[in-house]
Amino acid sequence: MKYSALVAVTLLAASSLGMPELFSGASKAAPGQIIVTNNMNRPLRLEKGEGQTIILHQGQTVQVAAAETSADLWVSEQNAKQRQAEVSYSGGDEGTYNFSIMPAEGSGGFPGAIEAIPLSPRPSPRCHPLVWYPGQGNTQQSTCQDRTPLRVFFREAHHLELV
Repeated sequence: MKYSALVAVTLLAASSLGMPELFSGASKAAPGQIIVTNNMNRPLRLEKGEGQTIILHQGQTVQVAAAETSADLWVSEQNAKQRQAEVSYSGGDEGTYNFSIMPAEGSGGFPGAIEAIPLSPRPSPRCHPLVWYPGQGNTQQSTCQDRTPLRVFFREAHHLELV
């Protein structure tokens, strides 16, 4: 009886403290890091969270910490008035996280192609690269094991044409 009361109090406290993963069993998995390269012929603005803005020049590569359970990495041309596209991830189940690429709502669209490649030591059919092109809707979702870093490339759209 004491044990069940203790469990009930723990679950109630976890949910009220904003820790739904303890209450619902959701995963805390994340990429750990996202390595981003700008292969476009123009500077880009990256935004992650509030106040984290990076200007990424042509040919430049940066590493972005990605330890949160859920986050969006927004991209736009440096002088664009609004966000244009995003690489988004969130914790999945059983030690996995899901990621996808999508256009920003209400934007005129990002002019380049975005390629996100999981750097997985244990490739699986569920953990696969995604490519997004201008004018496309959301990509499908890819599911990877916790701490599988993502390698993201921004390219001129014609650089990824199928041969």
